[in-house]
Amino acid sequence: MDRQLVLPFGLSDQRLAIALEQVVRVLPALRVTPLPGAPPSILGLANIRGQLLPVVDLARRFGWVATAPSLWQPFIWLTSSTRELLLPVARVETASIYAAEDFTAAPDPRVPSTLLRGVVRSGDGLLLIQDVEQLLSDEDEGRLDALLTARAGGLDDAH
Repeated sequence: MDRQLVLPFGLSDQRLAIALEQVVRVLPALRVTPLPGAPPSILGLANIRGQLLPVVDLARRFGWVATAPSLWQPFIWLTSSTRELLLPVARVETASIYAAEDFTAAPDPRVPSTLLRGVVRSGDGLLLIQDVEQLLSDEDEGRLDALLTARAGGLDDAH
């Protein structure tokens, strides 16, 4: 990793970032439909061009106080190795590039270190680089799969 492109964003008064190669796009505010039985870190589903995508509450996943959704809240559309996800955030900043030596694996006490790819120290303070593969726990992934499969089966039965 010589240089890393990231998309910084704000959430619960913290600065985080996602590797740019995992960002599909940034979307304006979306309507989220609750998914009964979903893990606590899943706010629900959003319909993007006929595709139902899980909406992850990253603040809850980190154990932070979640901010109330706003009318203009942006969503980051992400892709992981298992699925596409939506992440509601407070704000999105301009993409940035950092050199490998800017990254440190040092854990940040505000976030479980297993959820981070690393930390960058910048002139604006710490930038926590989120590991997209850790947005959902294995248990949450399994539970979400079961709910989505059951939901798809219910839709098929209705047609």
